Amino acid sequence: MENPSHTNELINKLRLKIQELENELHFWESFGPVVLNALPMNIFLEDPEGRTIFANEQACKLNGKTLEELVGTTVYDFFPQRIAENIRKIDLEVWKERKLITNEVTVGFQGKESYMFTGKTIIHENKSNQDFMLGFGLDITDRVIAEKLLKESEERFRNLIEQAGDCFFLIDKEGKIIDVNKMSCELLGYQEVELLKLTARDTFQRLFGKIHAINNDLEGSLTCSFEDQLISNNNKLVPVDINLQLVDIGGNSLYLALCRDISDKKKSEEKIEHMAFHDALTGLPNRWFLESQDLSNGKNQDRMFGIFLLDLDRFKVINDSLGHQAGDLLLQSVTTRLKAAVCDDKVIARLGGDEFILLVPNLLNTEEAFTFSEKIMKVMEKPFDIYGQKFNITTSIGMSLYPRHGSDINTLIKNADLAMYSSKERGRNCASLFTPEMKDHAIERMDKEIMLRQALDNMEFILHYQPKMDLITGKIYGMEALIRWKNNENSILYPDFFIPIAEETGLIVPIGEWVLREACSQCKAWHDAGLTQLSISVNISAQQFQKQNLEKLISQVLDETGLPPSALELELTESTIMQEPAQATVILNNLKSLGITISIDDFGTGFSSLSYLRQFPIDILKIDKSFIMDLEWDEANASIATAVISLAHNLNLRVVAEGIETVEQMKFLRNLQCDFGQGYLISRPVEMEEALILVKQDLFVL
Repeated sequence: MENPSHTNELINKLRLKIQELENELHFWESFGPVVLNALPMNIFLEDPEGRTIFANEQACKLNGKTLEELVGTTVYDFFPQRIAENIRKIDLEVWKERKLITNEVTVGFQGKESYMFTGKTIIHENKSNQDFMLGFGLDITDRVIAEKLLKESEERFRNLIEQAGDCFFLIDKEGKIIDVNKMSCELLGYQEVELLKLTARDTFQRLFGKIHAINNDLEGSLTCSFEDQLISNNNKLVPVDINLQLVDIGGNSLYLALCRDISDKKKSEEKIEHMAFHDALTGLPNRWFLESQDLSNGKNQDRMFGIFLLDLDRFKVINDSLGHQAGDLLLQSVTTRLKAAVCDDKVIARLGGDEFILLVPNLLNTEEAFTFSEKIMKVMEKPFDIYGQKFNITTSIGMSLYPRHGSDINTLIKNADLAMYSSKERGRNCASLFTPEMKDHAIERMDKEIMLRQALDNMEFILHYQPKMDLITGKIYGMEALIRWKNNENSILYPDFFIPIAEETGLIVPIGEWVLREACSQCKAWHDAGLTQLSISVNISAQQFQKQNLEKLISQVLDETGLPPSALELELTESTIMQEPAQATVILNNLKSLGITISIDDFGTGFSSLSYLRQFPIDILKIDKSFIMDLEWDEANASIATAVISLAHNLNLRVVAEGIETVEQMKFLRNLQCDFGQGYLISRPVEMEEALILVKQDLFVL
């Protein structure tokens, strides 16, 4: 028989176990809904007919209903017929497959579109031995919108990259090209698939070195900008501006290289540099180019470097008479001729105006320098054809030698310039080698120019007057105005001292205008004093004749002074009017229309065509004093004087004989019926007061 106490003990233990199980069951029955309600997703249970039998709080909140209101509802209670049928179709598939099926679906609750990640599966409840469909739905609206925005942003960025005029390269730290845009392929001539097989070393000259520097923190920055050259499919180098930066894409450190094609910029820079260092008219190097040359480079101790400065003689005549276009054509023609004459190892440059520079290396001695100069002058001998007219243009050359005459290009050019002026003074169309004495002469010339400008400002000029006499009547009929310079030391300086400087510097123009005004004013004063028979002669320089509107100036001076035009005589040298005869004819006709007298000074010293004497509207020929000198016993001079007087009278021109110094010369000229005379026998040039005394004597006594 079983022990009762033992049986009771077993019963008590069983009761305790049952109580524990009931407590545990109660815990899970109450804890389960708490867990489900705490999850941030919709959870629901449906029976095989699609009726809701459970929904957590999140599902109730989403649908805006209580659990009691949701129980027994189906999808047809929440969605339009078409959507509800699609959802029910998916549910039936889950029942059939009896496995988890997930979807991302668009749903609309309370008029608001949302995105849900849903999952449905079949579970079995043992107690009731029933199957239910467990479903969940996670609101992924924020994620979907973010992904959508990111995708749109990526698409916009990609479209921007593809349509951009710049090249984009995405490169990893090893230099492999990860991605490129369309412009990169077009610029380099590759298909995208081909380009993605290459590395930065294959396509850039410097970029990989920059990547290496950033990788090793040598740049001190994660971005840098620099110029590089892309290597195209045909090995052509394309200059680019690059902005390189290290970027993080999907947790990977990559390099984004933005490359801009600067081929046009480089061409523009080259063009600007060429323009800066070359002459626009001739295409030759200019002074800036010359100053950039290093003469010591490749220096040969046994050889010299020659600087040859060429100045075209009388270039201004063509430039002023035919116009600047003709002058430009001449400069271009000279350039062509020089290029054809010299070898490639010599530099031809245009210094400015009508001056050219030749840099000639490897000269053994000064004889070679002079030989080269003679070659250049020979090249220039052939006439130049400008607008169908033939012009003979010579050149004056100045030479300096490196290192003998200077160690830098500026010094050498300056010394060659001094030598060129020496060639001008020697008569042009020759070459001179620099000597130290030329510098002293230049300083003296500069001092003269400074003093001459001061003299013009301070009115230090005066006029002397040399009488001109009627050889038949013996009466003085006019005066020639001759300029003198009375300096601050009260010394009288004669024209030979300062007129050449005035002509070189252009000061001859304002000086000539002063002479014209002063002479006309003095002649008017004589007329006002009753000496109305007197005329005044004024010398006109070549620059005045070529540059100024003489007709306007003389008309203005005559109006200002009140001098009758018939009392003014302009003296022009034969060489002045013969530089450009056609233009001279126009100017002379304009002057004659004012009513003044025109004479040709120093006639016989030039090489003019006698046929022009008939065309020029001139009144008087002045026989140069060189033909009057020794006239009484020099048969050649006597014959020339006789011929000129006869020629002039046949052309209805009057004649003035200059330089009469003896009574015999006077008698000879009178016998030839020479009209007028001038010279020391009659009177030296004198000041105004003395000239007036001579006029009042009225008659020259032999």
